[in-house]
Amino acid sequence: STLSTDLGQGMVSDRRSLTLAESLSLTDEARIVCESAPPYRIIHTNVAWKEACGFSFIEVAGKTCSVLQGEETQRAALETLSLALQQKRPVNVKLINYRKDGTPFLNSLHVAPVKGGSHFYGRFITAQPITDGSVAPREETPELNPVPEAPVSYVGKGGGRCQRRVSQAQLADMLESEDPYVLCSSEWPHVITHASPAWCEMCGYMAEEVEGLTNKILTGPDTDSEALASLLAHVRAEEPTVQTVWNYKKGGERFLNQVTVLPLYDESHELAAFASILKEVDSEDLAIDADAWRRLSAVLETQGPILDTPRREAAQALLGARAAVLRDLCNAKRRTQRDLGHVPSKHKEFADRALAELVRRLLGERPAAPGSEEEGAVWQRVAQILPARIATEVIDGRPPDMSPAAARAIIEETRRNA
Repeated sequence: STLSTDLGQGMVSDRRSLTLAESLSLTDEARIVCESAPPYRIIHTNVAWKEACGFSFIEVAGKTCSVLQGEETQRAALETLSLALQQKRPVNVKLINYRKDGTPFLNSLHVAPVKGGSHFYGRFITAQPITDGSVAPREETPELNPVPEAPVSYVGKGGGRCQRRVSQAQLADMLESEDPYVLCSSEWPHVITHASPAWCEMCGYMAEEVEGLTNKILTGPDTDSEALASLLAHVRAEEPTVQTVWNYKKGGERFLNQVTVLPLYDESHELAAFASILKEVDSEDLAIDADAWRRLSAVLETQGPILDTPRREAAQALLGARAAVLRDLCNAKRRTQRDLGHVPSKHKEFADRALAELVRRLLGERPAAPGSEEEGAVWQRVAQILPARIATEVIDGRPPDMSPAAARAIIEETRRNA
């Protein structure tokens, strides 16, 4: 470190405060990021921190730094640190901490609020093991989060949408999400700087395994290269996008992933990172009349350039998020807008055909009629629910489904469909 190791208790260094993005960036320093309000729960640790302390991120996520404390941790140092946190000012302290295996070490710690004050970060200036026997090892290990033994299915989990609306997705807000996501650097090659506990559970990787790698770790033989190219094009343009692709968990398990890529901004409205938010969907949702949907994708590719922009965008959005839209239409336990009702699961195939018909009409094809009176009733139900479920703004850090103009194109066609 460039800082001296003999800083006095309570003194502060002259190093400027880091931004939140900088505190999450790749570094050889042992670093930790916590919430800005008591009890200051841990939301990020890096590889160097694990090497210094022995704890993996998933074990301590949502815990507090008390996991490092023990019988010989000095009360005066903790009080100095606590006062600085209350006053939201930087501080340096020296105190005795303990590794996961109980080994004591002398920790010279720098803690400061990130620029803007949304979180605190801590970095170890030095962490010197105490080996002379003057401090006994800690005998009891603090209660930790369990580490999943294998990837977990996330079909039907996550992806909830809150009602708070913001003009831009904020990095600080993303860190509050319980969805499976990774944060990637704003610069090429967009390496992973943070993996959420849910992402680790879903994909089977430890956060420390993927730090500094890219999202290529999830790709495999069946991953659509054209979809990946579209994702990268949106990243270069700093635009949100949603694509449905086959990805692979640790160990090779294939899963269908509706991935949302979202640019994130700091308190100065500068690009700070990209989020890759995963949503595992049931491949059976895409098996319904798959040939018809493949044909529509081909039509979009050939006819798209001559369509007006809103209709092309609307058709592309429905094609890309088909599985998620179908699941939402048939979701009897939707957390918001329950008054809209839902399509019974036994009529999922009818709902799928209603969506396909909507895309056909957006693409300028001749309208078709439902195959029965019962199917016609489902088409009308879809026409009532779908327009109300389209988001045209960023909602709690999630990208809009489409532009207002594209949403209007869908509304016009659903009225005809009804």
